[in-house]
Amino acid sequence: MTDFFTTAWELIARLPAVLGWTVIGGLATALIAAIVSIWNTRRSLDVQRLTNARSASTFIADKRQKWIDDLRNDASKYLSLSLETSEAWKQLYWVCGNEYDEHWDHDPQNVLKVCESLRIKFLSENATRDSEHHQLYMRIILRLNNYEAAHQRLITTLDELRTQMSDLATAALRGSYSNQKLLDSIALTLDCAAAYTKIILKEEWQRLKREIADPDRLIREILTSNRPQMVPIGTMPRKPASGVASSLSKEIPLPLKS
Repeated sequence: MTDFFTTAWELIARLPAVLGWTVIGGLATALIAAIVSIWNTRRSLDVQRLTNARSASTFIADKRQKWIDDLRNDASKYLSLSLETSEAWKQLYWVCGNEYDEHWDHDPQNVLKVCESLRIKFLSENATRDSEHHQLYMRIILRLNNYEAAHQRLITTLDELRTQMSDLATAALRGSYSNQKLLDSIALTLDCAAAYTKIILKEEWQRLKREIADPDRLIREILTSNRPQMVPIGTMPRKPASGVASSLSKEIPLPLKS
């Protein structure tokens, strides 16, 4: 490159003064034009890159906002339905308990038949509510990330809640109508689930604001993130974890004595 400029300068020096300066001016003009062109091209590329980054950030932000809204809606419905269901079981306990208290002098088998009839009727009326409850649980679980602390705790709490709801059905099946301790535990679990849900929603909202404020960083994190590892089929659970079965799974009518 140095030899090229040396040779070019020697050729220009041999030209007449006027012609030499004309050539130098032309070369300078061409050089400046090239530099300006390169600068404009880089500027255009930077603007285009920033535009693309902002577009991608907006797209991802919209998806995350929808995720936040859907989780909030499903979690609120799930917790409300859990409370509604537990209160319904509480009413059934109260009615059946009164049957025994008010008819203590009757044949116990007759009282048992009345309570069993009330229980089976309740199961029929509660079937739709129980189905919706399970669907909401699955919608929430499938959105959560097993690798984040708040998500893990919410999953554990929801599983505990499902176990407690199943215990309500089991208690009625056994004819045990004094379960205030279990009902209190359900109320506490609902409070914990609501608290963990609020933490998750706040974390996601903070993440959403960071992504919108710094789209370049978001794109870099996406491009540099490691490829997710595939889970071997052999490590997948083959059956549901114990203690989290659907409340309908234990709803077998209690056989009555003849």
